[in-house]
Amino acid sequence: TAGYAIGQFVNGFLIDRYGGRVMMTLGGILSTIANFCMGLGQSFYHLLAAWMSNGYVQAMGFGSCCKLYANWFDRENRGKPLGFNEFLQSFSSAIIIPFGALIIVVLGWRYVYIIPVLPLLAVSIIFYWKMRNKPTEKGFEVPWEVEEEVQETLLEHAKEAYKMALSDWRMLLTYASYGGSQFARFAIYTWVPVYIYDMTGQIIESAWVTAFFAIGGAVGSLTIGYLTDLIQKRYPLIFAGMALSAVSLVVFAYMPGAPVVILSGLMALCGVGIEAVEVCYFLLPLDILGKNQKVTGVGCMNAWGKTFASFQGGLFGLIVDLSGFQIAFLLTAFISMVSAFMVIPIRK
Repeated sequence: TAGYAIGQFVNGFLIDRYGGRVMMTLGGILSTIANFCMGLGQSFYHLLAAWMSNGYVQAMGFGSCCKLYANWFDRENRGKPLGFNEFLQSFSSAIIIPFGALIIVVLGWRYVYIIPVLPLLAVSIIFYWKMRNKPTEKGFEVPWEVEEEVQETLLEHAKEAYKMALSDWRMLLTYASYGGSQFARFAIYTWVPVYIYDMTGQIIESAWVTAFFAIGGAVGSLTIGYLTDLIQKRYPLIFAGMALSAVSLVVFAYMPGAPVVILSGLMALCGVGIEAVEVCYFLLPLDILGKNQKVTGVGCMNAWGKTFASFQGGLFGLIVDLSGFQIAFLLTAFISMVSAFMVIPIRK
């Protein structure tokens, strides 16, 4: 997450500058290489360098999606494609968690960095072959304004883009709220499997409960994408989602001995509240910032969020050591609720 945070801060601007097609392709190819290096790693520093590098190049992906959707869809219809994007992302997460656990059990941990990443290389090449940055590059006329080529020098463009992305008060509130959501998101992905495994001793079962977080996010993303286009507002859905996740985490914390099906259901609700509302979070920079600054804002927001995510491991782990899982999950619920209230002033 630290490498991803740095990559988002830098790559968001580069995507604004050079377009999503080339940056997405480059990120996919380099991520394949970094995962192979992770699977072949022989020392702590080797693994650290490989995984941080993977985070950095993975950061070329999501901003590229946002840039392409901003170019190919008008403001009133961006929620649906971004929602479908989030659906596929969460659905992939739901698949890879139990699939990865199975690979570890059958073949060992190294292969979990080699086998699942193979399709990424092929898809990256197909993406570059088929995709174009703008509708006009495919011969389509569109009724909304297509972004013009950037005329400023690289330094001038960077200065203006980062100035707007880091000074607009609505963006600053969005960053802070998104940071809380990412703290909760990565706390769930990191610690729920550990928590379930401690209780059951079953790797597959712990992976299955965590997978329902992604399943809830996948299903919810389609709905959120449609609703945000329908009402043309982002903040009510973010508030509702983060509040839902907070309540679900409180119930989860107080039901440690509940059947797996109930714990899975609570994780699905958290997924709807945290994973799905990312659609609305990432629409805010596209709504607020200027035409050649949008993905710089997406990158800054993602960087802030993954910085929060980077610290959750140590903080959550410390609280678990001092007070147990229940208090740690309750703190995560509190952070989710604070994030919900922070978006209320953002009414655009």
